[in-house]
Amino acid sequence: MAHITPSSALESCETALRQLLVHALTEKHGSDWLTVVFKEKQLETFAERREYEQKKRTSRGVAVVSDALIDYTQFFDLMTLADKNWDLVAPALGKKADTLALLRRVDDLRNSVAHNRTLLPFEEDLVAGIAGEIRNRVTIYMSSQDEAGDYYARIEEVTDSFGNRIDGVGTLSRSIDVLDTGTVLGVGQVVTFRCRAFDPQGRALTWHLDTYPPSSSGTVVIAGDDVELQWVVADEHVSARSSAYLKVIADSRYHRWPDGNDGFVAFNYRVDPPTS
Repeated sequence: MAHITPSSALESCETALRQLLVHALTEKHGSDWLTVVFKEKQLETFAERREYEQKKRTSRGVAVVSDALIDYTQFFDLMTLADKNWDLVAPALGKKADTLALLRRVDDLRNSVAHNRTLLPFEEDLVAGIAGEIRNRVTIYMSSQDEAGDYYARIEEVTDSFGNRIDGVGTLSRSIDVLDTGTVLGVGQVVTFRCRAFDPQGRALTWHLDTYPPSSSGTVVIAGDDVELQWVVADEHVSARSSAYLKVIADSRYHRWPDGNDGFVAFNYRVDPPTS
């Protein structure tokens, strides 16, 4: 597996834990589960964090910010929530005493990273190892919720440079997950996609980026679990609906979907013609 930075490892671990909790708690309490498991004061705190992000990042058109309150929980919030609902996450995370100790160690190291303190080499390895184990367990469990089983790689998330995000959970049950971003692009603009996927079998992963209308430059291909791909918007992309297609493919004879990929997402944009 390619080297993963401590910040990426921590982010991937947090994303996996959040996805697991959303799935498990929605199954038990329904779509309003947040109001069941969090106190009103906690929800107000999450809402304040969301409002702060919206003011900071959207006032000048910097990024699209998520409206989902769960996205404004911190790692400690998620760890505490898992602790209180371990019976729901145990099928994925296993024995509470063992896994909770790992999560607490991650939280300790996360504080160091957040305060720009350099981790020692063994601490970096520890973060990567724990994050990998948590991601693996969540991947296997989430995959077991559909008929595909625990064999295939899965997309964890894909986010564009404007903050538009597709959660990979949808790619387990749909051959393509599509997001209409509402974002308007111009010719010459560069859109960066941050992509993260995980394979429970440890196989090498390759990402492919295509567009419609097709790019004259062809397909962008990058190997890795956690990668960035760029789309340079060109004249041929001018359209009321121009799409970027991203798919992940594991190094295997067999794949989740019949067209030969293990996860497929699409972002739709409007691309306006040049003004002069």
